[in-house]
Amino acid sequence: MSRAAEPDTTRSRTWLDVGLLLLVAGWLAGVHLANPGLVDPDEPRSALIARLMVERGDWLAPHLPAVFHHNYPHYPLEGDLLAYWEKPPLYFWLCALLMKALGPTALAAHLPSAVSHVAIVLLIYACGRFLWGRRAGLWAGIVMAVALLPLVMAHVARMEMFLVAMMTVMLLALLKLLYGRSGSWRWVVILYVAAGLGILTKGPVAVVFPAAAVAVALLLSRRWGDLRRLRPLAGLAIILVIAAPWFVYMHFRYPAAADGGNRGFSYAFFVTQHFSRAMADEFSHTPHFPGYLVGILLLGFLPWTIFLPAACGRLFRLAWPKRREPASAGAVMLLLAWAAIVVAAFSLSKTQLPYYVAPAVPPLALLVGAYLADRFAAVERDRLFTFGLWLTVALGVVGTVAGVIALYGAGLWHSRYLGMVAVMVGLLAAGIVTIRRGRREGAVTITVAAMVCLMTFIFAADPLDVYGSYTTRFESHLLRKSLKPEDGVLAFPYTPYSMAWYLWPREVPYPAGVGERAEEPSLPALVDELNQPRRTFCVLQKKGVLDWLRPRVQRPIVVLSKNPRHMLIVVEPALPVGRPPATVEEKKSHGS
Repeated sequence: MSRAAEPDTTRSRTWLDVGLLLLVAGWLAGVHLANPGLVDPDEPRSALIARLMVERGDWLAPHLPAVFHHNYPHYPLEGDLLAYWEKPPLYFWLCALLMKALGPTALAAHLPSAVSHVAIVLLIYACGRFLWGRRAGLWAGIVMAVALLPLVMAHVARMEMFLVAMMTVMLLALLKLLYGRSGSWRWVVILYVAAGLGILTKGPVAVVFPAAAVAVALLLSRRWGDLRRLRPLAGLAIILVIAAPWFVYMHFRYPAAADGGNRGFSYAFFVTQHFSRAMADEFSHTPHFPGYLVGILLLGFLPWTIFLPAACGRLFRLAWPKRREPASAGAVMLLLAWAAIVVAAFSLSKTQLPYYVAPAVPPLALLVGAYLADRFAAVERDRLFTFGLWLTVALGVVGTVAGVIALYGAGLWHSRYLGMVAVMVGLLAAGIVTIRRGRREGAVTITVAAMVCLMTFIFAADPLDVYGSYTTRFESHLLRKSLKPEDGVLAFPYTPYSMAWYLWPREVPYPAGVGERAEEPSLPALVDELNQPRRTFCVLQKKGVLDWLRPRVQRPIVVLSKNPRHMLIVVEPALPVGRPPATVEEKKSHGS
């Protein structure tokens, strides 16, 4: 498929495309955006770092409360704060600026990811329109807007979506420079400013993958002269101006200790956080089976996974003979290399987390968007594409039935969910009718509508009780109502970050042992704390601990709340009448 297949003579309709994409992406990213829940451990940790920047005024070095030293025993303590060296500060700066305007809220922590998702969708539209025309750009943007993994990450208070946004800016700039009619200094500046900001978001990974993809694309096309268009020396200078000052500052603020006990920030960030994560098992994120991240990508690209093989295969076959031409054929090589390098590199790493493959989604969205636009415009009958449409309907039927059965089995079903099931059944029936009538674009449009309805339901209703099971917001609410200054508050084995966020500025320590491993939690120390002559609350995060404690604690233990991941207990000098543990429905009612 080439740009000539659809001449871009409708620039006046750009605002309609942008409006539609803003509506779809903005709605899906904004659903339940103000939910006050922050899911342990990543979201409240990010929010705490930003909150401390605002409250303590130290915007250059990220910090956590010192109570979390057990999680980072090699990072230095600075009074009641703990230096945090795992990530650069840009995402935390964005959250902190929003907290200054909106207050220390979950909304301020979530906004950067949500806005980043909307920006990525518009950038993908711009990329697709540049390469193949308006229709291809519009469908590429829609594919990106409703793909599962980006949508989930748009609701997570982490830096991944902002990183992907910076990498997508780089992708657009690279396409303009390598496959445009002329290399403009404007796009050179945009390319390397985005690279510098990406490094300040998550480190060198922001430039390693795009650089590798460019190298592979130029190698396949044998057009090494195009490298001059990127002006790499000028770009290196721009990146250093943006990113180097912070790393230099941190290097001198936290130098390596003379006795070798503390190797300093530079070693911890560049060696431990990057090399060790890739080569060692110390971070305990090794996958359980080969191809783990490939599976995550295929699952996270739903509902477009079905069309992905045909899209990549067709565009590769069309582009390969023309790969040496300065046209969109070379861009296909770049997009395929980009996605493949991201998945392959992280699949070889010892540390593999689901969101690692997020940077592979934008180039794949471009390829699938171009493929869809091409198939919609085709006159001939395409049995493979029609089979993909029927397979999509079948997947929708199986997914709907499986979802209902799973909610029933987990005890999470509610009668108000029947409305959503009826909507899905109606959309599936409409899809069947549309496919039988041969309306390919209409059938895919119904798929988009089904994804919008389904993801709206998931984010708004939280049927899997994510914000009840993976956060201590409900338990913290109980504590705030009854906690007195003289009461004790503990967590075992570790402090949930969400408790520290909701009860701030009150510290929630863990019961530490003594001796060489004093940073680790200790069951005997927990028993000693619960036997103190005071009322003591504790969040238990390990199954079986409660039964172990009962015969060793001198007073009865009352369970105030429990869910599959943790429970809140209290021990009082004079035992009052205990209330029964809170149920899931009580917690969800409180959350709404």
